[in-house]
Amino acid sequence: MRFPRVLRRFGLLRRTLKVLDRIDARLAEQNRYLCRLADHFAPVPPEAGDVVTHSSISFLNQNEAGRVQDYIDRVQSDQGRAPTEEEILAHLAAEETTALHDGWSEVRE
Repeated sequence: MRFPRVLRRFGLLRRTLKVLDRIDARLAEQNRYLCRLADHFAPVPPEAGDVVTHSSISFLNQNEAGRVQDYIDRVQSDQGRAPTEEEILAHLAAEETTALHDGWSEVRE
């Protein structure tokens, strides 16, 4: 009489292990999908060593290149860091706008 009870328990244990194996497989599959989604919507930022430190701005005009170099030197001495490409372009645009306004006011007078 004891043997059928042991067989039932063994069968229940075996079914439980099969269910747990399927749950484990499903969780691993969900984890792969979640990792793909995370990589798609929030990619890992590059390491600090991969950041490009030089600017890709090239200048044809030597005067403009000199003004940019002066601006870079001034920002490095004031803030202790090199300006970004966007900051350099914004500075050049502001200088050009100021020069245009000054030239326009001279023409009007």
